[in-house]
Amino acid sequence: MDLRNANEPQKAAIMHLRGPCLVLAGPGSGKTFTITNRILYLLEQGAAPESILVITFMKEAALSMQNRFREMAAAGSRETAERSPAVHTPSYPVNFGTFHSVFYHILKESNALKSGKLLSNSEKKNLILPILKKLEHTDSGSGEENQDLNEDSVRLLSAIGYYKNTMNMSAACGKAPERWQERFEAVCREYELAVRKTGRLDFDDMLYECRKLLQENGTVRTYWQNRFRYILIDEFQDINPVQYEAVRLLASPPYNIFAVGDDDQAIYGFRGSEPECLKRFAEEFGARQHLLDVNYRSRPGIVQASLAVIGENRDRFIKQLRAASAEGDEVPVRIQAFGEKEGQYGHMLAAISSRLEMGESCAVLFRTNSYMQGFAARLKAAGIPYEMKEKVASIYEHFIVADIMAYLKVAKGEGRREHMLRIMNKPSRYISREALGAGEAGLEEMQEYYERAHLPETQRDRVKKELARFGKQLQSVKGFNLRPAISYILKAMGYEGYLKELSGGSSEKWQEWQELLAWLKEDASAYGSLEEWTAFQEGYTRSLEQNRADGKGRKEKTEEKKAEGRKVQLLTVHGSKGLEFDNVWIPDCNEKIFPHGTMPDESAVEEERRIFYVAMTRAKKSLELLYLTGTKERPRQSSRFLNPLFQGGTILP
Repeated sequence: MDLRNANEPQKAAIMHLRGPCLVLAGPGSGKTFTITNRILYLLEQGAAPESILVITFMKEAALSMQNRFREMAAAGSRETAERSPAVHTPSYPVNFGTFHSVFYHILKESNALKSGKLLSNSEKKNLILPILKKLEHTDSGSGEENQDLNEDSVRLLSAIGYYKNTMNMSAACGKAPERWQERFEAVCREYELAVRKTGRLDFDDMLYECRKLLQENGTVRTYWQNRFRYILIDEFQDINPVQYEAVRLLASPPYNIFAVGDDDQAIYGFRGSEPECLKRFAEEFGARQHLLDVNYRSRPGIVQASLAVIGENRDRFIKQLRAASAEGDEVPVRIQAFGEKEGQYGHMLAAISSRLEMGESCAVLFRTNSYMQGFAARLKAAGIPYEMKEKVASIYEHFIVADIMAYLKVAKGEGRREHMLRIMNKPSRYISREALGAGEAGLEEMQEYYERAHLPETQRDRVKKELARFGKQLQSVKGFNLRPAISYILKAMGYEGYLKELSGGSSEKWQEWQELLAWLKEDASAYGSLEEWTAFQEGYTRSLEQNRADGKGRKEKTEEKKAEGRKVQLLTVHGSKGLEFDNVWIPDCNEKIFPHGTMPDESAVEEERRIFYVAMTRAKKSLELLYLTGTKERPRQSSRFLNPLFQGGTILP
């Protein structure tokens, strides 16, 4: 094994032989290099390969690390073979897997499974829906009630999964729909009984049941402790309490657990991960600590700026990190302010186009999928190649966009029955579905229906007045260009008020919808006619579908092919974890987006700051942080996460 390319902290971690060890690995610090070299070092020291267990969180990460190890082992074998041609090239059956695959293997090999088949999401829904109906004391109910139960079942299954990963009933209960929170424990019990009757497991049972097996069966526990003498865990900051307990039970003295992670990059709290497990491991096991403090990815300015941001968090291991590279000529981190989103978009379009022409990798990172979609449509319109690896629906399929398009089509005389059905009571105009009939009925036919309808006179007159006003408003819309037509629909026709009521007082939802409406008006202004805009929307939606199809069938590309087809990557921050790019833009660095939501508590703010830190540390050469100042009527506040950068004085505003 050749460690000439390893720095001193990496060497110290790699050559840690026995006992618990916590490796704090900053961004870009070579943790995969360290883990794979440690495996080789253990083998050189006489460890049996089958006694080494390497655990990651994602299947792709496990395969990548396994391939990296095999390449390094093969390279070492080639060097040996060149010196001694008669020596046989060895194979090393080291165990690699995700937490779920490892725990499933333990359950299976221990004969603790009645069935090896896991329950699918649809099968789990089929198990929980009868339970919900029984507890609600309803029969099949109306379509609307069934839809409510369908939506509730998804959230309840997620909350049950959260409980199985954390064993925290009160926190899991808080994630259930409000109307089910008092009965959440009963739902959990009934669901578990239903699962057991099938003899199968759901995905989260693998963790829960394995921990239970190791805890209650001493013979099984001793067998697996003897089987795996060395346990290496990547991304340890993402571990949840059930996984932590299972690992603790799987290890025996001298507790050869090699945990590699960075509490500053713990961003999966919504899945039950607890970065506190890092400190718990250090304290409970008395683990020796090593800090991989050299960032081989980012320029010094990016490292310094990201440390200034994450340094605001209180509950963390303090780390002094440094960049391996020189600074370069340009300022690597810039903060840019824009009055409105269109200015922000225009700036990014020009900057990305320039960087792509230079052959550099580019990424725009968003807090959520919903903010990503508007910019994707702008890139499409500008002809700039882009890629979205995460599964997202077209923004033009959003119900608000569909409503506005239905209004425009009906007003232009191009609407069908489904368009009228969509808008006639948004806001409520008291129009009955029966008034529309089965054909392509318009306003005149609806007026005639109410002339003949056997209804109280006051009710009939009220609807007739509403229909007359509705008709005049649609005539007005017909005479406007697209942008003023949308404004008229929102204000004069009352659609904005309808959305305000629909938001149910949720300021977060209302803000998101306002963002979408502002974007939609700006998007419409680029087109001369409804037909032209509709054609673009259809083309964009098709391109998204093609993008997804290409992603599924994509093979490994050579560097030449990558260079030929270079595209800007659009990702959520969570989707960017583990990736790096020459240039990174983070738009919408405003309150309620970073941190996400309204009035988050201190713990939530610390996780949101870690999310922002992960986004910043994806950048290699340049990082731009963009925020909106808003208008006089609707001012916007820059994110609190920018404060230490403004105060530092080294960042260009």
